[in-house]
Amino acid sequence: MKTISTSLPDIFNVAAYFLEANLAPDRRDRVAIYYRDDTYTYAQVHSWVRRMAKFLAELGVDRERRIAILLPDTPEFVFAFWGAIWLGVVPVPINTACTLEDVRYILQDCRAQVLVTDRSWLERLGAVESPFLQHVVQTDGDRSLISLLKQQDESVDWVQTDREEPAFWLYTSGSTGRPKGVIHLHQSMVVCAENYGKELVGLQADDIIYSVAKIPFAYGLGNTLYMPMSVGAAAILSDAANAFDIIADIQTYQPTVLFGIPGIYAGILSLAEIAPLDTSSLRLCLSAAEQLPTTIWLKWREMYGLEICEGIGTTELLHIFLSNQPGACRPGTSGLPVPGYDVRVVDDRGVTAPDGEIGALEVSGESLMLGYWNRLSATRSALYGTTMRTGDKYVRDADGYFRFMGRNDDFFKVNGMWVSPFEVEDVLLQHQSILDAAVVPSAELDGDLTQVIAYVSLKSEFAPSIELERSIRQAVKAQLSPFKVPKSIQFLDALPRTPTGKVHRQALLKI
Repeated sequence: MKTISTSLPDIFNVAAYFLEANLAPDRRDRVAIYYRDDTYTYAQVHSWVRRMAKFLAELGVDRERRIAILLPDTPEFVFAFWGAIWLGVVPVPINTACTLEDVRYILQDCRAQVLVTDRSWLERLGAVESPFLQHVVQTDGDRSLISLLKQQDESVDWVQTDREEPAFWLYTSGSTGRPKGVIHLHQSMVVCAENYGKELVGLQADDIIYSVAKIPFAYGLGNTLYMPMSVGAAAILSDAANAFDIIADIQTYQPTVLFGIPGIYAGILSLAEIAPLDTSSLRLCLSAAEQLPTTIWLKWREMYGLEICEGIGTTELLHIFLSNQPGACRPGTSGLPVPGYDVRVVDDRGVTAPDGEIGALEVSGESLMLGYWNRLSATRSALYGTTMRTGDKYVRDADGYFRFMGRNDDFFKVNGMWVSPFEVEDVLLQHQSILDAAVVPSAELDGDLTQVIAYVSLKSEFAPSIELERSIRQAVKAQLSPFKVPKSIQFLDALPRTPTGKVHRQALLKI
């Protein structure tokens, strides 16, 4: 059967595929990137990418070697990423929200020959101890990357790579251990762009796309880089770090598509009275990264009249494989399988579980990773032929919608009964005082008996108190069984989060 990947030629370079398609007369002068007060057309991006490829060639970077990109979302990031792939070199984006220890680990682990970064990160890193690193390229200062690229020409043609050849790596967030390098092929971005960006979401050439998730995050890579390019749309590059900044960006750039994450939707809602969001330009809101509480979905639609199309993806499958569709959203679910993906809930024997029963989520699709770099046992554990077991617990309802129940290690039992933290968290978020919430197990309060512990951050007009804790517990008790009611509620200024924006439950367990 002919598939998206097999329809591509064997000799295939994904940078050339996206960039040259946008040199058509009706696209070349369209805005590809908005960045602060600057804009870059598709023709200009194509020129800068080819200059970057020439620059890397003159540095002597060999085909299939890695270059690390440690930058916020900037034009230099875009040029370095596509320029590397154009040359047959493998870019490795590093999330700037990673810890210093993890950044150093990734630089060593991927054996980067070149590091592209800025002065602030160089000062933090100090001397990088890697026998593989030969060049450090700084994007600011007297010899900035842009100044160096201006000295280059565009004479390097794209390297004739194979569609099944590694094109780039992405590192997992590493919330439960060292980050793992996920190897993706040239064909993978095309698969995601066609299945999700075009067929399911319906991105259009006149869209202006804003992603809260940054480019080194698999979700952000698709939202900002290759999905807009697949239709000739514009992408906004931003260093926004909080809900206030994002509200300001939306006011400035007037995007038509917002790729958000649950915490940001909650944050924007909490600021409605002091910094109201102008949604007049938005036609589509989407969410991924972690479960979107039903409470947030309903508040967003009530306030702004817009659905949030929630979905789920993984770094290993590159982008979203389960999603709600515009006009057919079911809050509290991850939606239906994205075209091109086979998604099942299976029991412990690997047999498809009946609708309504909790099981492990298995996914197969053409965007599946080649594997983890130097992690054979982890690769073998995750992959079953062309299928991946994601590590998530799900239930499928009679209408085919999938509902997230938690990660394998998120579930816990109280008095012999299973507790899904997300069920409790959604009820907590309905309380007028709570901005953010996370639930974890603890055995410290009553000997060896597991108890439900809730960590919450409050809206600005509320302060922690015994009376408030009692009010919150009573509100939960009114909706849930007694064994699911938090035994203790701990107030935090903010919940710890991973570099990709998910609640860092392992960190909470150590508090």
